[in-house]
This record gives sequence, C-alpha cells and structure tokens, in this order.
Amino acid sequence: MTTVVEPALVYAYTQAVGDTNPAYPQSPEDAEGKIAPPGFAAVYALGAGALSLRSAGIDPSRLIHAGQEFSWERAIRVGEKLRSQGRVAEVTRKRSLQFVTAEVLVTDEAGELVCRSLGSILVLPDPAEKQEAE
Repeated sequence: MTTVVEPALVYAYTQAVGDTNPAYPQSPEDAEGKIAPPGFAAVYALGAGALSLRSAGIDPSRLIHAGQEFSWERAIRVGEKLRSQGRVAEVTRKRSLQFVTAEVLVTDEAGELVCRSLGSILVLPDPAEKQEAE
C-alpha cells in the first residue's frame, strides 16, 4: 500500500486533534520543510494492517482492537511517498478466542524503514462455528 503524505491530509489531521505545532502544516498547502505528527501513522500504517488481516481470512465484524504501538526511525516529511507492508506476525489461542498481532513496516522511496506498527487484535469466536458444534 502506497501513501503520499499530502499537506492537506496532515493539516486536516492536526486540525482534528487540535495540534498547532508549527513543525506541522499550518494550512492545506503548507508543505515546505514540514513533518507529520507521530499520530499521523494511523493514516499510512493501519490500512496495511487491516489488509493483512483480511488476506488471512479474518472477518472484520469479529475484531476488537486491543492495542497499538508505533516506533519511528525518523520524522515523516510532508510530501514523501511511503510504502506500508502488513503481515500477521503472531496468532495465539486462549479457549475460544484468538489474539492476533499485525505488524506493518513502513518504508520510504529508498526502501529505508521509517516506521513500524504493531497492532493487537482480539478475534471473537465465529458464531457459525458455535452453532455447528451444538
């Protein structure tokens, strides 16, 4: 999944969360020398994580988001193109519940790692499987 860090998107995000840091775009066109706030990672990383869960055949209606961690190698610059690649990193079972860890690695155009995301997801039991067991 490829994302261009557009100044208008970063500006909309900062307005939504009330962040007025001058390092971030101060208008939808303000890109020169600007960076994206750390929380903006939700925009470019979480979609790839969701795709990795869908490709593993996990029904989104059975998911509960249990946690999220991000780590950065450097600040994300407004205007740069990022590539996000997600995968299911771990699956554990406890009784009828599944716990899934989805990992997303975000790289820049040079292929350098810029961000890593780990999401913890609780997968509820499939109601169809419960009915079949009865």
